[in-house]
Amino acid sequence: MDSLITANGSFSFELYKKLNKKDQNVFYSPLSMTSALGMVLMGAKGNTAAQMEKVLHISKTAGAADTGPGNCSRRRGENQSTPPPSVPEQQCGQEGSVHAQFLELLTNLKQSDQACILRIANKLYGQNSFPFTEQYLSCVQKLYMASLEGVDFNNSEEVIKKINTWVENETQGKIKDLFAKDSIAKDTALVLVNAVYFRGQWEKEFKKENTTEAEFRLNKRESRTVQMMYQNGKFKLASIPEMHMMILELPYCKKKFSMLVLLPNDIADNSTGLEEIENGLTYQKLSDLTRSALREAEVDVHIPRFKLEETYNLGSVLQEMGMKDVFTNAADLSGISTKRGLELSQMVHKAFVEVNEEGTEAAAATGVTIVPTSLPVRVQFKADRPFLFFIIQKPSNIILFYGKFCSPEK
Repeated sequence: MDSLITANGSFSFELYKKLNKKDQNVFYSPLSMTSALGMVLMGAKGNTAAQMEKVLHISKTAGAADTGPGNCSRRRGENQSTPPPSVPEQQCGQEGSVHAQFLELLTNLKQSDQACILRIANKLYGQNSFPFTEQYLSCVQKLYMASLEGVDFNNSEEVIKKINTWVENETQGKIKDLFAKDSIAKDTALVLVNAVYFRGQWEKEFKKENTTEAEFRLNKRESRTVQMMYQNGKFKLASIPEMHMMILELPYCKKKFSMLVLLPNDIADNSTGLEEIENGLTYQKLSDLTRSALREAEVDVHIPRFKLEETYNLGSVLQEMGMKDVFTNAADLSGISTKRGLELSQMVHKAFVEVNEEGTEAAAATGVTIVPTSLPVRVQFKADRPFLFFIIQKPSNIILFYGKFCSPEK
């Protein structure tokens, strides 16, 4: 499972470089994307599979595209609730393959109590005139706890309503209208949808009476007013002089999850101060820092209350990253269907996060040694300028959400 966690992190950082735009907030769930793409990879062959594995940082030797023997098929018609015949688990991929690792990971990530809820759901919608293989349908249920549903894209309005309702239900109503009207063409063959929902209470809540209006500096010339939360307490912190930044860890739910806030020491003359961090940070560095550099200190924490909702159509982005064939008629998805011509038509991702006094609600060079400096007795951590943030699961440190907050609402 460690190799899958590393692959998810590496993919996340490369994707951020594609999604990041100057003066624009960023928020997405790399885990939701990779698990959904993993379902497609299970049915991909040849160059299509090789391209997906490379972009997702998944080693082919791990049996990434191995779906096991069997190629019987049937048509998915009107009765979509009927499960496919059972396929022995050992036929759904090699032990230790990326698909088996996803099963282990998704099982371990299941979390639901009063303090924390994490739900990850993926689904494929395919044109019901395609004969999908029994092997694929059974294995995607066993290993991804998901399903491929046959629909009639000729009635695209009904399909859009069906997909949007499913997403809204899976995200507790936080994400609505994922697909706009007329956004799915009638000649669509396959649509990939992912949904993720997280609600976490801070281990130490911020008191609402301590929240005050404060300036958030966009750059050296502009600022906006935000609602700045405040509390003092013992938190894990690191000062990283080599990257001119500080890292603060804010735990949720008895430290089962955490938010990491990466704050530049100051705003640079012609930038936000984030550029140096963005250019120098890798998943491996972040992982090393969170495991070894953080030290407990008494911290005055100032962090804005904020809400983000971001939507990404990832087809062109993933093609730019190297996942070219799966979105074209060159796609080889013969593990999903024996009928030629199946391709991934769209991949849309929409993510929501709200950070407030109670907690967070969200629905989306190796080898360098960095030594943290010693910290003063009491530290000021004032996030009054653009910062990066991550929501991670402990102790695996897998990235559930990746965000940049640089532009509060006017």
